Parts: sequence; C-alpha cells; structure tokens
Amino acid sequence: MEINPSDIRAMVHIATKRTGTPVHDEDLEQEIALRAVEAFRRIDRVTHPRALLMKIVHDTVREHWRHRRSSEDLDSVAERFISQAPTFEYDLDLRRRIDLLRHGLDLLPVSKRTLLELFYTHDYSTSQIANIQGKSVSAVKMELLRSRQSLARIVRSLANKKSR
Repeated sequence: MEINPSDIRAMVHIATKRTGTPVHDEDLEQEIALRAVEAFRRIDRVTHPRALLMKIVHDTVREHWRHRRSSEDLDSVAERFISQAPTFEYDLDLRRRIDLLRHGLDLLPVSKRTLLELFYTHDYSTSQIANIQGKSVSAVKMELLRSRQSLARIVRSLANKKSR
C-alpha cells in the first residue's frame, strides 16, 4: 500500500483537534509515516489500511503529548508575554494577619512585648537581652517562650472572634 502524505496530514489534524496542533507537526507526520511503513511491511495482509493508519496516527499523537518536553527557552520569551497570577488575595490575607498580630502585641503585657521587640525587631541575642535585663540566659529563653505562647493565644482568640 502506498501512503499518501496528505492522508497522514488530514488524520493528524483530526487526531489533534482536541489536544491542539503540536509545535512541530511536520516531525509528527514524518514519525507517523515511518511507523506506518514499518507496520505495513510487518503485516502480511491488511484488510482495512485506513483504519490501521488512523490507529497509528492516534497512538503516535498520544505518545507525542505524553512524552513531549518544552523545547522553548523561557529566557527568550519577552516578559510581557509571561503571565503573573494575581496576588491581591494573598496580599489582603497577609495584611489582615499583620494587623491581627499588631493588635495582639498591643494586648500583651509591656514586659513581654518589650522582650519580643528586643529579640525580633532589634535582633538582640538572648545573651544580650540577659545582660540588658540583668537575668540569666536561660531565664530570658524561658520568658521568650512564654511571651510567644501568650501572643499565640491572644492572636488565636482574636482570629476566632473575627471569624464568627
């Protein structure tokens, strides 16, 4: 049987209607033609050649989409063509959490708030805070732990009140 390239092209078009035309469909057509020639040589008598060819087309197209790798280098694509997912919901949520944290800090006792500010805002180490406050390092660490736990409880209760 002689394989007509226009038949292969038409069948590729039919097979890729749902998936979209591959970027290099000429390569796909050549791959299909090669597989078809091999199949027709291997099989002694083909009663329905167009059906066999269509099966080869479908299998090759399916395999192409399953194994394809992006060949385009993203660095070569202009930045205006790359979409960015909007982050306004994330930004809104982040602002709400920061406001909640600030409100929780305002409700903390002054000593605990001062300790957290020294450690997190001013980046003092526990030994530096211990020297400033005249306490042992282990006492400062324990106080930091308790201050964080208190803040977490306050923030949780505030969040529960707002979610109701």
